[in-house]
This record gives sequence, C-alpha cells and structure tokens, in this order.
Amino acid sequence: MLARLLGRRKKEPDLALISLAASAIREYAGKHAALFERAERLREKADRLEKAGIPSESAANRAERARKEVEAGLLALRASFASSVGGSAGERAFDHEVERLYPTLGVQGQ
Repeated sequence: MLARLLGRRKKEPDLALISLAASAIREYAGKHAALFERAERLREKADRLEKAGIPSESAANRAERARKEVEAGLLALRASFASSVGGSAGERAFDHEVERLYPTLGVQGQ
C-alpha cells in the first residue's frame, strides 16, 4: 500500500516463472490432495458453525492446524522452487500463483 502511495509499483512476476510455479504447485497439490481437501473441509465446517451461531473453538483449531500443514508444505515447495529458478523472482511468481489458486486457504508467502 505504501508503495502505491509513493508511486512505486510492485514488481510483476515473470510469466514464464508463473507458469513453472503453477505446474509445481499443481503437481504438489495433486500428490497431497487429501491434505488440501481436509484443510478446505475443516475451514468450511468452522465457518458454517460460526454462521449458525454455534462457534466451536475445537473446529476452528482443527481448521487452523490443517491450514498450517498446507502452508508448511507450500513454503517448503516455495523455497525449493525459488532456489531452482533464481531467488526472489521465483518467490514472487510462486506467491502470485498460490494466492490465485488457493485464495480461500489464506496461505501466503513469507
């Protein structure tokens, strides 16, 4: 936000790196589909209970633990991806794709 106020624009990730990141993320997600599905299912359950006026700390905690498992795996993949394609540009491309592919998980890069 501050960058926008000062007239600086965020560097856009390279399209070729975005494509590589998308492939890596999809491959990882395919191999760990149960983990992603569990995180989404538990988040939906916690949200549903909250909206019904029956907040469940237990459900919220399970959903958060599942989200953190997904996040930990994606952060490890991000580090590996960035080191193989050239550092910060790879990180930006990876973060861009994670946010695009999994907006409801709330997983973000470092």
